[in-house]
Amino acid sequence: MKKSLVAIGIIAIVGSAWTGSTWYMGKLIEQRMEKMVDQSNAILKEYLPEAGLQLSYQDYQRGLFSSHFRYILQSDANSSGEKWLKAGDKITFVEQINHGPFPLSQLKKFNFIPSMAVVHSELENTPRMASLFEITKGQAPLSAISNIPYQGNIASVISISPMESEQKTASLQFSGATINADVSEDLRNVTLDASSDSFLFTNKGYNNQLEKYSLQGITLKSTSSKGKFNLAIGDEQLAVKQMSLDANGKNIALLEGLILNTYLGESDEHLNTKLNYSLAGLKIKGNDFGSGKLILSINRLDGKAMKEFITAYNQEALQTIQQGEDFEAQELSDILWSQLPMLLKGNPILNIEPLSWKNSKGESMLNLNVELIDPATNTTTANNTLQKSFLAQRVKKIDATLTIPQAMATHLTMQIALLAGYNVEESQKLAEQQVQGLVAMGKIFRLTTNKDDIISSSFHYADNQIDLNSKKLSLQEFIGLFGLFNPINEEPAPEHPSEQMPSPEQ
Repeated sequence: MKKSLVAIGIIAIVGSAWTGSTWYMGKLIEQRMEKMVDQSNAILKEYLPEAGLQLSYQDYQRGLFSSHFRYILQSDANSSGEKWLKAGDKITFVEQINHGPFPLSQLKKFNFIPSMAVVHSELENTPRMASLFEITKGQAPLSAISNIPYQGNIASVISISPMESEQKTASLQFSGATINADVSEDLRNVTLDASSDSFLFTNKGYNNQLEKYSLQGITLKSTSSKGKFNLAIGDEQLAVKQMSLDANGKNIALLEGLILNTYLGESDEHLNTKLNYSLAGLKIKGNDFGSGKLILSINRLDGKAMKEFITAYNQEALQTIQQGEDFEAQELSDILWSQLPMLLKGNPILNIEPLSWKNSKGESMLNLNVELIDPATNTTTANNTLQKSFLAQRVKKIDATLTIPQAMATHLTMQIALLAGYNVEESQKLAEQQVQGLVAMGKIFRLTTNKDDIISSSFHYADNQIDLNSKKLSLQEFIGLFGLFNPINEEPAPEHPSEQMPSPEQ
């Protein structure tokens, strides 16, 4: 009997302590709400300044074990320019907080690790979101469960609901997605792991042709942190198991095993980036065109210059867009090129190792290394138009090698001819003629060599001198081969390259 009373007493003490601590956690969370909202608004202004959005909260109701409130995302009246949301439009999230140190939602899962709170978020059906709720059949399009520890990363599981929509000429089917996110308390470190099974878009295109675009097995993995230049550095991988295009029930193109890897790192003064793209297979109308890959790296990018470049580009692009809806992509391209010299401050190095395409007959490969120069530090005196060119003023060195197996090129060209409507025999003959023509042209211009049925080329440029397949040429002589440039105070280039260069037999 005494033991039972002691047990009941202990349970009462623990229950009282838990009740008091959960009440205190609810009060503490309410006190921190303003700070959390201010942090979120700072992030919106930093990453989406053109959006003109502002986050706030309202209807905070604190209970003993849980609290409820709403996050409101709406237009910022103090923001200038065109905004993403019109005045009066609201995007609302309904929030339910289970107080720590042992949130009830965690106890139900037999999780006894203490935490400050567990938050359940759900997009609310407001007039602005009504059309989105229609295609999710009334389910919340977006919801999340977040575990907020006393210290460490905030772990969230975000769910995007399946969607179905059908219009007069188009339809959409989306299987939904799951995103696992870990975010540090200061919001500087973020890890994402997202996946979706399928996405299908159907549309009636040209001549009422039924077109289907589908993606299968989509995954995204990302690890990023805020670096010393206030840029997000880290790794990211986007993978698509299968991507296809069908027309009137027939497959037009099928891409398999598409993987895009990106990396951005930093040293004391520089940023280094690497892009690794690969495609396991490409089929066009049932014909196997092979596989490809590209590994591109850019090193020695000046970190401060990159930050200035991004800021300047975003500001000019935003101003251009806000001038009206009829701006053209060329305008943004012009802005990009006008700001591009900033990126040359660190004398960056560009590498392609390799760009390759492989089919059943062999693999073609290009390797390229380019060292760039900041024009402001280039002390070379420019005496003529050629020396004032982009190449002479901004490029220090180029090294490039190219190899193309003739059998591989012939097979690829034959497949292209088949798609154009030629039969097998005609396609083979046409492909052989075109590849042989390519070989002959390469010999005439001394651009390529041919040994053991491998078309190859090597190119080296430095100090306005070129080594092309072991032949020394000045930059002027090289450009003169193609009649592209006639330097000042120089005789016109001969009409035929063969008058300037020895014939292949010499």
